[in-house]
Amino acid sequence: MKVVKSLLVFVLLLVAGNASAQYTDRYWVFGDSAGVNFSVLTNPIPANSVLRSRGTCASICDSSGQLLLYCGSPQVSLWLAGTGVETFGYVLNKFHLLVDNGDKLYGLGWYQDMIIIPNPGNSNQFYIFCAGVLPLETGLVYSVVDLSLNGGLGKMIQKNVVVTTDTLCDGITAVKHGNGRDWWIVSKNWSYSPTYRNDIQVTLVTANGITPLPKQNIGSLNTNATGTRLKFNESGNRLYCVHVEGIIDRFDFDRCTGLLSNFYNFTPANANYNNFWGFEVSPDESKIYTTSIYKTANQDSSFLFQFDLNASNVLGSVDTLGTFLAPSTAGILQKGPDDKIYLSVTWAGADTCNDYLYCYETVNTTNSNISVINNPDSAGAACDFQPFSFYLGGHKAYWGLPNNPNYELGAWVGSPCDTLTVGIGEVIGYKNNLSVFYDPRIKTAFVNAKGLRGKKATLQIFNSAGQLVFTHNSPTDGEYFTLDVDMSPYMDAMYVVRLETEREMVSGKFVKR
Repeated sequence: MKVVKSLLVFVLLLVAGNASAQYTDRYWVFGDSAGVNFSVLTNPIPANSVLRSRGTCASICDSSGQLLLYCGSPQVSLWLAGTGVETFGYVLNKFHLLVDNGDKLYGLGWYQDMIIIPNPGNSNQFYIFCAGVLPLETGLVYSVVDLSLNGGLGKMIQKNVVVTTDTLCDGITAVKHGNGRDWWIVSKNWSYSPTYRNDIQVTLVTANGITPLPKQNIGSLNTNATGTRLKFNESGNRLYCVHVEGIIDRFDFDRCTGLLSNFYNFTPANANYNNFWGFEVSPDESKIYTTSIYKTANQDSSFLFQFDLNASNVLGSVDTLGTFLAPSTAGILQKGPDDKIYLSVTWAGADTCNDYLYCYETVNTTNSNISVINNPDSAGAACDFQPFSFYLGGHKAYWGLPNNPNYELGAWVGSPCDTLTVGIGEVIGYKNNLSVFYDPRIKTAFVNAKGLRGKKATLQIFNSAGQLVFTHNSPTDGEYFTLDVDMSPYMDAMYVVRLETEREMVSGKFVKR
């Protein structure tokens, strides 16, 4: 009996380990069609994409480093058209084609407000989480892509399902659960009225669905939404939060329970080292790197700083590794799968094009390369910071780099949860299998359903007087249904939604305003 039990534990750990190695982030996409292919870790090479983004981007690959899908915002064709959905995100497959129904993802085109997480219960499906950063767009929202549909080209089967409604910071992050399969999504809430807040939202993703934990009030007060970032250390047991005011916070993170503890503030708000924009933690967690922008009296300088986290005076340990003068401005830092840290620097000079991105002919050292910290565990000059040393093959960089989690992190071996036995997890945002999210910016209702029985669906929308104002017929995608409904022709009021298949009927309501 002991032999059988031991074998079962070994199999469960093996499964968890395999699950952790199933996905990687070895193909980055960012900027203006730029990318890096890390399939050979000792020799990353320039890659390409059709993404055109100054900031937000994310990607995910299979275990061999082959690209599966990526996302970003804004969708430039919509931006140029001025349709009212200029800042919404979109999703592309490995063939660099827009996924069917993969547009109009919730967002405002920030810098680290999107992230891709594999569905622990379906290897063909991927969650794309988006954070609402301003009062115009609040909450944590997710969509689901199924890459098995459309002959492998993929399809968005759920779109803009609301998890929470708080206003969030531009710094959503994620870490694998201690069981090596499920995931934790971490976001930080903020509000300037009536008071600033310090609460952090941790959300569990399992094969059963999405479960937001109760908010945890821990850490420094958050006074700025756009300059507050979150990242985990390499082993996933510590969360770092860097604020624009110059604050560096650290928390212990329990990968089994999702609970934060042992808050420690390394640096308080200060005027000398502030305007933090991006940051990254060294692989051995002895150093933290930050970029600081719009400095000096003319706000024309930005810097790359290194802090020693083991120093008795962390603020006093600062080493300035790089200085960038306008129009060059330091951007986001991101650790690569090769354990080097990469830095994007944007060229913010005058440009004859007014279409959001660089003109075609705007090519220079700053936007044609990204910078590399080759030995980030080492102090000072020994870290070997090489500015503009990685050529992008004719593509261009802006502020952003992919907001990718550590997909290759394994189970927390020896912990109480190092097997695949997590039992909590309940779909959030659904009532009777139906979710309706109305976005007043584009006067669109996003209708989603899951767990449906039946192959044909009829969607009907009724006004408060009981009159049918909209109807739509289409097949379901297995158990899923999703549709974007343009509500601009209809008056502001409450509406009732009814979705019927040949086997059941579900209903809900929303308010157009």
